[in-house]
Amino acid sequence: MTMKNNMFVAVLIVALAAGGLWYIKTSKTPAPVMEKTEEPVTPSKAMPATDSAGTKETVVDDNAKEIVINASEYKFSPVTLTVKKGEPIKLTLKNVGKMPHDFVIDELGIRTKKIAGGDTDTIVFTPEKTGTFEYYCSVGSHRALGMVGKITIE
Repeated sequence: MTMKNNMFVAVLIVALAAGGLWYIKTSKTPAPVMEKTEEPVTPSKAMPATDSAGTKETVVDDNAKEIVINASEYKFSPVTLTVKKGEPIKLTLKNVGKMPHDFVIDELGIRTKKIAGGDTDTIVFTPEKTGTFEYYCSVGSHRALGMVGKITIE
């Protein structure tokens, strides 16, 4: 009888384990879908235009200097930029990492949207000050972890 009891217990354990695995696999609820919130782009030196309906939009100057900055986990590439005062700049932030990133220059009032991995955001601005300014990612502690660069305006 002991052999039958041991066999019964073993079959019961296997059945419970199989049932438990089946339950876990079939009862998983899908992960909640996170809505992408968009923060307004607020470059203070963007070139605004107003259409007949009074809608503001950014005009891309065909003569604007185009700059692409790649953002990945805790670094930008390139790390240094040099531009001229009064020269229109079309800056595209490309997130080549997995975490959200943005691009901010406090002293110039320039900020892109926070973008997810694989996304891009483009802003247009005209620097009106000369000097060297720090740009950084404002997401979490990315700035403290070294996600910074320098822009020199001549």
